[in-house]
Amino acid sequence: MSGPTSTAPADATPAPSDQVRPFRRIGLLRLTWPLLVVTLLTLLAALGNVVILSAASPELNAAVATANQILGVLYDISVLFSIGGLVVISQLLGAGLLGRARRATRTTLRASTLLGLGIGVAVAVGGPLVVLAIDTPPEIVSSANAYLWVAAGGMVFNAYIVAATAVLRAYGRTALLLVLAVLVNLLDVALLTLFVLVLELGPVGAALPSLLVRAAGALLLSWFVRRTTGVSVFTRVGTTEDAPPGGPGAPGGPGNGAGRMARLSLPSVIENGLYNLAIVVTVSFINALGTNAINARSYALTLTALVTGLVLAVAQGNETVVGWDVGERERLATRRRTLRTIGWTALGAAVLSAVLWLGAAPALSVFGASQAVVADATTLLGLSILLLPLSAVSQVLYGALRSAGDVVVPMVYSIVASVAVLLPLSWLLVQVAGLGLAGAWWALIAAEAIKAVLLLSRWIGGRWQRIPSVADGA
Repeated sequence: MSGPTSTAPADATPAPSDQVRPFRRIGLLRLTWPLLVVTLLTLLAALGNVVILSAASPELNAAVATANQILGVLYDISVLFSIGGLVVISQLLGAGLLGRARRATRTTLRASTLLGLGIGVAVAVGGPLVVLAIDTPPEIVSSANAYLWVAAGGMVFNAYIVAATAVLRAYGRTALLLVLAVLVNLLDVALLTLFVLVLELGPVGAALPSLLVRAAGALLLSWFVRRTTGVSVFTRVGTTEDAPPGGPGAPGGPGNGAGRMARLSLPSVIENGLYNLAIVVTVSFINALGTNAINARSYALTLTALVTGLVLAVAQGNETVVGWDVGERERLATRRRTLRTIGWTALGAAVLSAVLWLGAAPALSVFGASQAVVADATTLLGLSILLLPLSAVSQVLYGALRSAGDVVVPMVYSIVASVAVLLPLSWLLVQVAGLGLAGAWWALIAAEAIKAVLLLSRWIGGRWQRIPSVADGA
């Protein structure tokens, strides 16, 4: 379905407020372009952050990069309810069950916020232990710990943000996320400049902008979600809305609460967590190479994030469309559409990666890095011409399968690629063969190639088409 059409049935529950906008389905391009701009703005802000931190000191940049690698594992855990919430809400909206979609929205927001509180405590208590466990260079240990302690306070806001973002994506309101991105990223860069370069607050100053920006973002998103759905964390939603004949046990009846969302999300959380743990172990191999290697990796990831951001935006938009299609029982249409999306996304990733590699020298000059760091980062950018198209195939397919309710087998495929390929190959190439940073990238290429082939065979095989949708009462 390409044009914007209302999916609400004639007897749909009235909106709780005249200010609440009715749900309307939109096409992939309209879904994706705001997500792409959001991602680019976020990545430009991240690039600005790296420039500011590097200007303060290379050691501060390395400390923040190390802390953020640890936080990445916990950020993945924070999506425990938002991933499942996106699947449930988008399928219910595709089926026109607006009342049940509102109840699922409230559940997503509440469960995710409580999860964020627990994660914040875990960061404050266990973060310093992890910093030592990954062989962090002694000169940056205290800075990495200080950054983690401040960042712990922002985890509850982060958990709410990912849940609210999932809700707005499910409703097709991605343009609101663009408004949010403009405001918070400008604020983030301005505060970082003030705290790090002007006030010279060191690692605490590097972490404070993230905490303050997440708090402001959570407040703004809560207003957006309320305007879009009529729901907040504290909203009471009637249990009889969209109730099908025959009661809760009938097809399409209730049963899409936090437990259902967690079951849909958990495989992705496990997969993301194990993948990031594998990356953390790989980073420990890189940390042993010294601060120059850490910074070269950080700079290469910052530049290639411009490509991964494009891929992520397309994968997120396609994931929402697949959810709508499954709710409407249009599985054959979404099968063809996703295959087309994979093709041009992988091609775009390859072209953009090549452009980055060709312009590596001037691009890396903005960091003021040494020649040795520039040489290593340039090598990684060249290898990314192979890595990023494979990653594009994996990301789009993983999101599509997840949105169709096929979560367990793709998780197994991804874990196999991470644990059985990435970890041992990273150790072999980096530490045994002595290939350094390039060895870590070759290990990533091998893991992504295996994952892409397995997921593509799963999608083409069509087993996911026989999984009942949320609206069917599965």
